[in-house]
Amino acid sequence: MTIRRVEAPRCWATGKRRGQSCAPVQHRRYRGGDHLGMRAHQEVLAAIQRISNDLVQCREGTGFNFCHDTSLDPESQGEPMRIAVIGGSTAGLASALRLRQSGHEVSVFERRSGTSTGGFGLLLTPSARQGMRRIGVNLDSLGYPVEQSDIRDEDGRSILSQGLHDTVGIERAKLQDALLGALEPGILQLGKSFLGFESDPQGGARAAIFSDGTRVEADLFIGADGVRSNVRSSWTPGPALRQVQSMELVGMYRGDAIPEILNGRFLKFCRTEDGISIGLVPTSTECVTWYIQCDPRRWPICLSPQEEKRAWLQEEVQRWPDPVAEIILGSDLNRTHLWRTTDRDLPINFHRSNVLLVGDAAHPLLTFTSQGTGSAIEDALAIGDLLDHHVSRTPEPEQLDGILCEFSRHRIPILRARLQMGRRMQSQFLNPTRRTQQIVPICS
Repeated sequence: MTIRRVEAPRCWATGKRRGQSCAPVQHRRYRGGDHLGMRAHQEVLAAIQRISNDLVQCREGTGFNFCHDTSLDPESQGEPMRIAVIGGSTAGLASALRLRQSGHEVSVFERRSGTSTGGFGLLLTPSARQGMRRIGVNLDSLGYPVEQSDIRDEDGRSILSQGLHDTVGIERAKLQDALLGALEPGILQLGKSFLGFESDPQGGARAAIFSDGTRVEADLFIGADGVRSNVRSSWTPGPALRQVQSMELVGMYRGDAIPEILNGRFLKFCRTEDGISIGLVPTSTECVTWYIQCDPRRWPICLSPQEEKRAWLQEEVQRWPDPVAEIILGSDLNRTHLWRTTDRDLPINFHRSNVLLVGDAAHPLLTFTSQGTGSAIEDALAIGDLLDHHVSRTPEPEQLDGILCEFSRHRIPILRARLQMGRRMQSQFLNPTRRTQQIVPICS
């Protein structure tokens, strides 16, 4: 196999050339003030705008970075790989799109029988939007511009207000539809519930087996089947998911128009000493995704049956500033979802042999970080770029193993920083009397 090392002229995320500093943001400690987390939270908000600083590791002599033009000479690409993506998540669809750009034979196998993904809404950062553009998905007409972030206490008094740059609120269903719409016909196969792998004599995966009897052979398998991944549990379990310590009850408001205070503004109210916060994310001029972050030890009602939970919501939201009650009581309270947020320690590698994990299947992050979607898109770009830069034809097993090891080597430092940040933020949410680096969570 011919190994090609490509010098990238300039980083897509930072505009910097190789060798220039791309150091991650350093968070200072906060040791005083009437409101928890003002200074540190401000830095986290600023990190949203500078997030590309910790997305790209441009190191001299590594022979690889994410900063390159994806257009390749077709004659230099050689034989395409057969790649099976298991899971139609954001990570799975983004990986398929990126790998198809390089001419690989890609199929996506999704257990659901339809393309509706459910979900609610999220804030999409500038780097995530740029990554989507790189795989041919432009969300400019789908997202709602969010230009301001306001964090307030339970009485509506301002804790922190800061401008946001090139950030949009978007419904998860619209994001998923945009990814699906960019796929070529025939790539996505629905109703394919993964059972396990058939091994080859060398200990790799020869074929994926699905519950309907489908057997799929491939050179590379990508597990993108979410936090509780069947691919991970059956092939490369690694560290277990951690015990759930915080939860989020999420819903969606649809009306003729959102309250004026939410025009272009993400709004969050915090009752820190009680272990509860409420966030409002506008995703259009008529829609708002709302979420309630809570400590289940102090709010076991969040685990109650739907009817009891609805009665609690109708009473609880009256205690919060406007427009909390208007938004939540104007929603269908029978269509809420409780997220049991969790993560896991990072493994040494995200693969075993020719099976690679990406997105939440590889590295679930606590929702406090707001980095799940962005990290999934980065994974897709990274594996596509690595294969482009290091292979000119289908690699031998040991060569593919080396490429996938490099994927982990580049991704783990970035993901470890986010994992640790999420755990600090959760700890400070659950234990608000601690006087170390206090950070108010940004969004779901």
